[in-house]
Amino acid sequence: MGNRRRRARGVCILSVVVVLAAVRAAAEETNVKSLSAGLAYDHFSRSVVWSGDEAASKILAHRISARADIAMESGLVLAFTAGFSLSGFPALTFDGLPVSLQFDGASVGGFALGAEVEAPWKTVGDFEIGAAGWFVYSFGKTETWPLEGFAVEGQAEGLPSWMDIGAGPRVAYLSFGRVRPYLEVTARLLWAEFRMSETLGDIVAAETKKVKGDFALAIALGADARVTDRITVKAKAGFMPASGGVDGLVSLGALYGF
Repeated sequence: MGNRRRRARGVCILSVVVVLAAVRAAAEETNVKSLSAGLAYDHFSRSVVWSGDEAASKILAHRISARADIAMESGLVLAFTAGFSLSGFPALTFDGLPVSLQFDGASVGGFALGAEVEAPWKTVGDFEIGAAGWFVYSFGKTETWPLEGFAVEGQAEGLPSWMDIGAGPRVAYLSFGRVRPYLEVTARLLWAEFRMSETLGDIVAAETKKVKGDFALAIALGADARVTDRITVKAKAGFMPASGGVDGLVSLGALYGF
């Protein structure tokens, strides 16, 4: 447990350092190489153990976002995203309420904001060595479900949120013409919270489940492909080893350069 906490603190510090260094470099940069904007889709599945639980369950997150990229002459790239999120919590159980509840296939909609940094460090032959970092914050909207089969009317209200932070090295291959493939290894931390409240007649109760800095190591292959001089397609897929299985991640995007 001590090693896990030290790794979690380490990735927090690394993420903050990468983001702050990139922002400072961008502030000092006078030459913007290109601006591009478009749409992106992101998905990850994550095995976590919620507070009060003993067994792991999944968080399934989907995002559709508007994305803007700012590329500097130095190679630094800053990206900002804003859009809609859809989060699923299969097998999440609230058993501290008067009427125990368990999620099945229900998903909760919301909004998500994010930022990413790509920072090149050194070119060695046909390879570019650099680093990548990001954070995403998803805040759901309150969903309401009826409690049926009781003598009095009742309902349950759920409000989830989560934040994903990560950073790590990236190695890109530069000799494929318009396509730039890369390998990325990132350390990730996830915070999540889900507040469920119940109203059943005169009974009002609430329970909050939390995930505090769950650590995962992700390995991903990606590619940026310049379809035309102005249109770029970005794709990435990877996996995260998890207890009893493997979690996955997928990212797709299309950008138009100005």
